[in-house]
Amino acid sequence: MRRETGAGGPHAGSAGGSHAGSPGAEGLGAREALAPDDVAQDERWPAVLVAGAPELSARLLAEVFGPLLALGPAERALLVGTLEAWLECGGSVGRAAVRLRCHRNTVFNRLRRLERLTSRSLSHPCELVETVLALEALRWAAARG
Repeated sequence: MRRETGAGGPHAGSAGGSHAGSPGAEGLGAREALAPDDVAQDERWPAVLVAGAPELSARLLAEVFGPLLALGPAERALLVGTLEAWLECGGSVGRAAVRLRCHRNTVFNRLRRLERLTSRSLSHPCELVETVLALEALRWAAARG
């Protein structure tokens, strides 16, 4: 199991529908969602991609985060906030734990739960890209209300 990583997932091994307007877009954590017109194209490419293809973004959100959206708002916000912190900390579980004021094992457990719910491994680059794009789609759906 990988403990501290730069760009990889919370561990080395792989982890074992709703739509964009569905409940679940609230409680996104520290970062705010951006409307398509608010995104400078050279600023945040994932946000630009999501905003530029709303139908595909809604499908991606439903496919990747569908089970996550079915959770209660508090649990969903906890998992999404953990994912955001982990991403903002460059994939470092230790730094994310400090930011979230919890034990590093708590971060590992939350990320593993997210992997199970999404059927995406955060340590596989293509699956991580899908997860990040789904996160942007969730933020965009929240901004659109």
